[in-house]
Amino acid sequence: MPEHLRTMMGTYGEHALLVGDPVRAELIATELLEGAELVTDARGLKGYTGQFNGRTVGVQTTGMGGPSAAIVIEELIQLGVRRIVRLGTCGSLSALLAPGDFLCAAAAIPADGTSQTYVGGEPHAPLADFEIVHAAVHDAKHAGVRMRVGLVATTDAFYDPGAGRAANWAARGALAVDMETAPLLTIAPLRGISAASFLVCSNRVNEPTTRLSPDAQRSTVLSCAPVALAALVSEPKQP
Repeated sequence: MPEHLRTMMGTYGEHALLVGDPVRAELIATELLEGAELVTDARGLKGYTGQFNGRTVGVQTTGMGGPSAAIVIEELIQLGVRRIVRLGTCGSLSALLAPGDFLCAAAAIPADGTSQTYVGGEPHAPLADFEIVHAAVHDAKHAGVRMRVGLVATTDAFYDPGAGRAANWAARGALAVDMETAPLLTIAPLRGISAASFLVCSNRVNEPTTRLSPDAQRSTVLSCAPVALAALVSEPKQP
């Protein structure tokens, strides 16, 4: 049994959806999974399992930031999970992405310490699994959900003191910034699993008045989560 996710091997099946907020984990599990059951809550990292499209799926809280997310990702893999998708929030860096918009992160700028630790500080370009991204594009179109696909930056500092850093990421094509995508997309290939990251835009960076209300964020998450879940459990092509 892992040190933090205090549950048994196979509990999550092979599929897990990651969220930062335990309230969001409960919302998605109880609203969208059949037979949702709480299976772990150590350190507030609530995890649920249930059925989605006939598959056993976990919805697991990571907490905030790369170090916490990395622990959860590693322990999910220890428990037998082979496909992991993040459904989180992000701040917009681009006029193309407004609060309430849905984004698939095809790749990440790893401006965080966790990703750098895993690759020993070497240059690295974390990429999402193409088959999951491809499935999500089709699922979103079928569901009538507008989803952008693009680059995000991942940072350790929510209150970033670095003047001009967000503008530099935007100049290199990043649509948004979050705190967990790069670690997920870095760890996944190192451990031989598939992963992708989907994000709801909660606000424009450095513009607090643009932040979605809790009710608006809740409804947006519930409209976008089925796309992320369907892509998570989509059948990978056989080699």
